[in-house]
Amino acid sequence: MPKKKESKTKRGIKKPKKIKIKPKAKVKVKGKKKGQYRAYLGLGSNVGDREEYIEQACFLLAKTPGVKVIKRSTNYETEAKGTGDQPPFLNAALVVETTLLPHKLLDKIQEIENTLGRERDVEWGPRTIDIDILLYEDQIISDDRLQIPHPLLHERLFALMPLSEIAGDVIHPTLEKTVSQLYEEKKVELGPRYDDELPGFKEIKGGITDDYERW
Repeated sequence: MPKKKESKTKRGIKKPKKIKIKPKAKVKVKGKKKGQYRAYLGLGSNVGDREEYIEQACFLLAKTPGVKVIKRSTNYETEAKGTGDQPPFLNAALVVETTLLPHKLLDKIQEIENTLGRERDVEWGPRTIDIDILLYEDQIISDDRLQIPHPLLHERLFALMPLSEIAGDVIHPTLEKTVSQLYEEKKVELGPRYDDELPGFKEIKGGITDDYERW
């Protein structure tokens, strides 16, 4: 008589070993690190050596712990908008990555302005340096100290032009338009005087992008 096949469920048959499947290694995504935020700053000067004040402001921002300057626009000369008969401004824009939250970043910016001799006696008056937080990620902040997005960004061609050069695709969180769109709309509103080829803006020097290694 042929032997009967043993049942698979019969006691004594060894169970197969469990195969341990190693989890897939985590893939690191290139980009900003956790806890880093991207902010967009506008700079202006119309007192003394304007270009030097812009340079010093960039230098001091780059040396500030928790702040890394990653892009810088061209400097542009623009007509002054403010109190009395003022000399023209130099304006520029920066993209920074920072671990500082908005109000702490504002504190550091105001320290730099004070270091460079900024006086606040006259509103909209002449200034050695003016540094504004134009945008901070997609944050919307409004309190006694700080408003983000800057409430006049979309109205200021002198802020939109340098910012569109280095961050044209960034979307304004309340107007839901890109910086480039806002810039083009403002140019159309103001007419041919501010055509890129005409003297409404004067390009002063080339911009710096990517790794900020100027100093």
